Amino acid sequence: MLKNSITFLGTGGGRVVVFRQIRHSGGIWLNLEGVNILIDPGPGSLIRIFERDFDTRDIDVVVVSHRHLDHSADLNSVLESASESTKKPKDLLIAPVDVVEGEDPILLKYLRKAVKEYMSIEENKIIPYKNVNIIGTVRHIHEGAETYGLEFHSENKKVIYVPCGKFYERMLEGYSENADVMIFNTTFPERVEGYYHLSVEDVEEMIERYRPKIAVITHFSIAMLKADPEKIAARMTRKTGTKVIAAYDGMRFKF
Repeated sequence: MLKNSITFLGTGGGRVVVFRQIRHSGGIWLNLEGVNILIDPGPGSLIRIFERDFDTRDIDVVVVSHRHLDHSADLNSVLESASESTKKPKDLLIAPVDVVEGEDPILLKYLRKAVKEYMSIEENKIIPYKNVNIIGTVRHIHEGAETYGLEFHSENKKVIYVPCGKFYERMLEGYSENADVMIFNTTFPERVEGYYHLSVEDVEEMIERYRPKIAVITHFSIAMLKADPEKIAARMTRKTGTKVIAAYDGMRFKF
């Protein structure tokens, strides 16, 4: 297991890419100071975990940024596998309230037993786990789902995850500066009215504001794939002065 590493189990975003599996959609496996955190287990996450030589039983924390299926569809499958059918519950699930409670939760009721503790994400809420703090940041504007940005801090490392949402002024206020890695769900090459997803222009503004050491773009729509994420990342690097990487399925790097 690579300490302080990020593995992209999938990089697809948008209905067409995800539900035709043009790019995989398994989420992100983050190892921070030895703590294994699975972020946004979308469709296929269970399969991709084992394909990438991980084991669900090694997961310490599962984090879901919001309830849309491209971010949560495999939550139940992963938890069933990770907990060995609830016999060995995992330590912690972190998610907005509507993922776990209400009339139409994503998490099946019998699988509440698959985790020892559930903690809701809220703005500026710090959730400690061993030597890591998981922090809910700014609430995003995202249709039909309670959605929050997320930060993962250890004593010496900081990783930020910016999930889906419509760009608005608070996106330039709610995150920390100078992260080791800042991951952006970058769905469109250009701003598109009526869609609650970030564009390249939105992400460039955020990079220039927060100045991470490395920025990674992921969660690509058909439009992004046609525009070539690697070429876009190279242009973003030149424009912002920050190294921008276009993620690909299975990409793994240390930070």
